[in-house]
Amino acid sequence: MRMKSSFKLKGALVVAAVSCLAANPASAQFAPNSSAPIKGSADNADYRADLTVLSGQVDVRQADVRILSDVMKIYSRDGGVQGGAFENVNRIEAIGNFYYITPEQEVKGDQGVYEQETDTFTVTGDVILVQGEDNVVTGEKLIYNLTNNEARIVGTCKGRKCGSKGRVNILIKNNNTNTADSQS
Repeated sequence: MRMKSSFKLKGALVVAAVSCLAANPASAQFAPNSSAPIKGSADNADYRADLTVLSGQVDVRQADVRILSDVMKIYSRDGGVQGGAFENVNRIEAIGNFYYITPEQEVKGDQGVYEQETDTFTVTGDVILVQGEDNVVTGEKLIYNLTNNEARIVGTCKGRKCGSKGRVNILIKNNNTNTADSQS
């Protein structure tokens, strides 16, 4: 059984990171409000018509935003790579040790998949979302919709009988300096 929970996120999340690859290379953007170039590194790159596979400590950056994974598969329509730039990207799979890192948040999971058709990014496998210094949400799957900036976290177990194992867990620190509540 699966447990579902809705969680609104501040700013751009995982999907924004790869949405830039679906756009025209001149306007590609996964760092919010940035026109900085996209830079990437990997141990290996393999170009096969409509599929580009980057492998070995993949690190893709734009401004102060990073996507890390062991392997990244970039699926394109109509020829894929044109003059060294990705065009018509419709799917991205970041597999193994997936991270999406911004100054405000970090998402970790086993894998992240971006789908242009639904404008969503899905992160699976022991998902951890950290916002700010102390706010944490964990679950088995994070589904983020770029169109409406909404996220849904899904667990693998339902009900109190599970305890915290397999359920969506949320920790939100109270930054309120009012000590009246702490004295009760």
